[in-house]
Amino acid sequence: MHKVERIIFYLFIFCIPFQTRFIFWKSSARSNFNEWTSAFVYATDLLIFLLFLCWSLRGFSQMTKPKPADFFLLFFVVISGLSIFVADNKILGLYQVVKILEFSALFYYFRFALRSVLKPAYVLASVLASGVLQAVLGILQSFFQHSLGLTLLGESVLRTNFNGVAVVPFGSEKFLRAYGTFPHPNVLATWLFIAIFVFYFWYLYEKKTRPLWTLFLVYAPILFGFLLTFSRVAIGLWVLGLILRLVLVSLKRKRYPVSPIFRKRVLYLASISCFTVLIFSFLLWPQVSSRISFSDKDLAVAERVFYNKLAGSEAFSHPFLGLGAGQFVWHMLQNLTLDKEYLYQPVHNIYLLIASETGFLGLLSFLAFVFFLVYYYIKRTGLKILHQLSFLILFSSVLIMGLFDHFLWTIQQGQIVLWLVLGLMAEAEPMVLRS
Repeated sequence: MHKVERIIFYLFIFCIPFQTRFIFWKSSARSNFNEWTSAFVYATDLLIFLLFLCWSLRGFSQMTKPKPADFFLLFFVVISGLSIFVADNKILGLYQVVKILEFSALFYYFRFALRSVLKPAYVLASVLASGVLQAVLGILQSFFQHSLGLTLLGESVLRTNFNGVAVVPFGSEKFLRAYGTFPHPNVLATWLFIAIFVFYFWYLYEKKTRPLWTLFLVYAPILFGFLLTFSRVAIGLWVLGLILRLVLVSLKRKRYPVSPIFRKRVLYLASISCFTVLIFSFLLWPQVSSRISFSDKDLAVAERVFYNKLAGSEAFSHPFLGLGAGQFVWHMLQNLTLDKEYLYQPVHNIYLLIASETGFLGLLSFLAFVFFLVYYYIKRTGLKILHQLSFLILFSSVLIMGLFDHFLWTIQQGQIVLWLVLGLMAEAEPMVLRS
């Protein structure tokens, strides 16, 4: 039985990027389809169900006594459920609460079921294989400047002149950002961000010799695909994370001693990283120059300011239970007239989104849940080993991404990533980070 569960899980990890789904309900608020007021069943939902089934047949093994974080998660789920009663669209609210329940259960699967069932090396291999595939697809999309026709895998239809398609404007032209099979380049960037971290662990912390070809055939393509997303937040966090790790290791040499082999591997990684970034910048400097320039007139910045103000206003207008789970975009459709249909989307900040949809009680309970996960992680590990510190930086990076985009709360792939890292943080010594 364990073998079957392992195969399902590795397949699940590899399939996280695929958008293959079935739309079983959509609102009639507008004639045009709106992603955020519709309900779906994803292929990954079926794999999650199979994982739950395997877990139940094992008697929900490895469950432990509840901790403070568990009570705050339960409180958040209850608040979300109660918010259905104030929701204007009860069907949409119910769907959102079901998704919260699904991913809360997935959090416990990641937290408990992974300990005794899975083989860490295969988990890492699944993430890296998926990362390489998505990076290659993103590179091909950027080269051809359109989608590749992989509709069965959920690839979006991409053209630089389509409304809502993410591009980098430079001069009078537009450059298509890499999507992979994700719904947006920022989501691909987050997945490749995870894959890069996984490669660092696999390459740096294992005692076994790592062949140099993996740097060229695994790491370099993932990093190049990551850069092609032009995701300013993810790339910025990658750079800051590397700097922070180097500074902390330099300041805490006695706490985090590094061997000559480790230094050698870091040197190889740094060399390939610099070479990849230089090649990328040389080939696409006009796009890079355009993307790194910030302005308050930047459409992405202006839209985020607009959504943040709107979400803040809704949160203070409905402080106890919010608008209701899943109601933010629905409320926009009912009360606002915007120039373009794609502008009807969630606020690009998961914390403001939670506050606006479940009230400040919902937001505070979720933040308390996250706080206690981090608190007990630090307490139990003591951050004595370098990879423990590194994982905390990764975890923090994912949470910071939530300040600038909504996909961790509203898109299937982003939700899986969020609850995966939450589950690993709750496990105190992440299973996939142990050799």
